[in-house]
Amino acid sequence: MYHVAIPGQLSELNDEELLLQFQQGVAPAFEELYKRFWGVLYYQAYRMLEHEQDAQDVVQEIFTTIWTKAGGIELSGPLAAYLYTAVRNRVLNLLAHKRTYRHHLDSLKQFLSSADHSTLQHMTEKELAAYIEYEIGQLPARMREVFELSRKTALSHKEIAGQLQLSQETVKKQISNAIRTLKHKLSHFPLLF
Repeated sequence: MYHVAIPGQLSELNDEELLLQFQQGVAPAFEELYKRFWGVLYYQAYRMLEHEQDAQDVVQEIFTTIWTKAGGIELSGPLAAYLYTAVRNRVLNLLAHKRTYRHHLDSLKQFLSSADHSTLQHMTEKELAAYIEYEIGQLPARMREVFELSRKTALSHKEIAGQLQLSQETVKKQISNAIRTLKHKLSHFPLLF
């Protein structure tokens, strides 16, 4: 059950008191925290990412986490330090995922560049993308799940491992096996058409 709080009083509370009010069910306390921190957290994320939409997404995810897990947040210091650390960690995970994704993409592009060009030239990019998606769909279920989480979300290997209850090494191996399998399948692509 949410408590009623007078908005003017909320602005007079310090950060930790606001979080405590929100944890006790005072929903407007979250709004006050959002107003208080959104701009500085966005600025921090933008400085690291240099990409407006990614920075907005990072900050939104942080506030979504606060909204959904407020009761589980235990501070060992100031709330500002907790939030800055959360943004930094989320940005680092996002950058690591982008590097991994680019590596996978570069690997597939490099392979395709060495394929039979006479056949590939007759295909549209859309057809090739559809074929790649089809072959991804043919991967074993667990391998496909790991590969798709790796390429379609901003999750790190560690986060994928936690979500699927696997070791990080298993996640890396599944992604590597998926790439090897896709390269093999794509090497036969000209023969299929």
